[in-house]
Amino acid sequence: MRANTKTAQRVTIPRFETPQAEAEWFDNQKGPLSADMRRRLQAGEGKTLAEALAQSAAKEKARLKPVTIRMLPGDLALVRRLALEKGLPYQTYIKVLLREALVRQTRVSRAKT
Repeated sequence: MRANTKTAQRVTIPRFETPQAEAEWFDNQKGPLSADMRRRLQAGEGKTLAEALAQSAAKEKARLKPVTIRMLPGDLALVRRLALEKGLPYQTYIKVLLREALVRQTRVSRAKT
């Protein structure tokens, strides 16, 4: 059997200026990316999608600050119902609504100045 004399090259993904530049880079790197992925999986370095998502969620959670708010029972019931219709946990839905309101308010404030 012939020994593999190639040294394993890790592929480093750069930062891109545009989505088009990113797409072109990935198109041009299919071979090296596939080889790198195979090497990592054989070496046991690969992660399942569930592991990668859990790691990402843990990083995001570490950035978040817990808060407590008091809400009217009717408002809370409405938020829970709407969140259920959207298939989201109600706390996540409150975060989405708050974020959307902040973005909207920021736009309005900028337009006035």
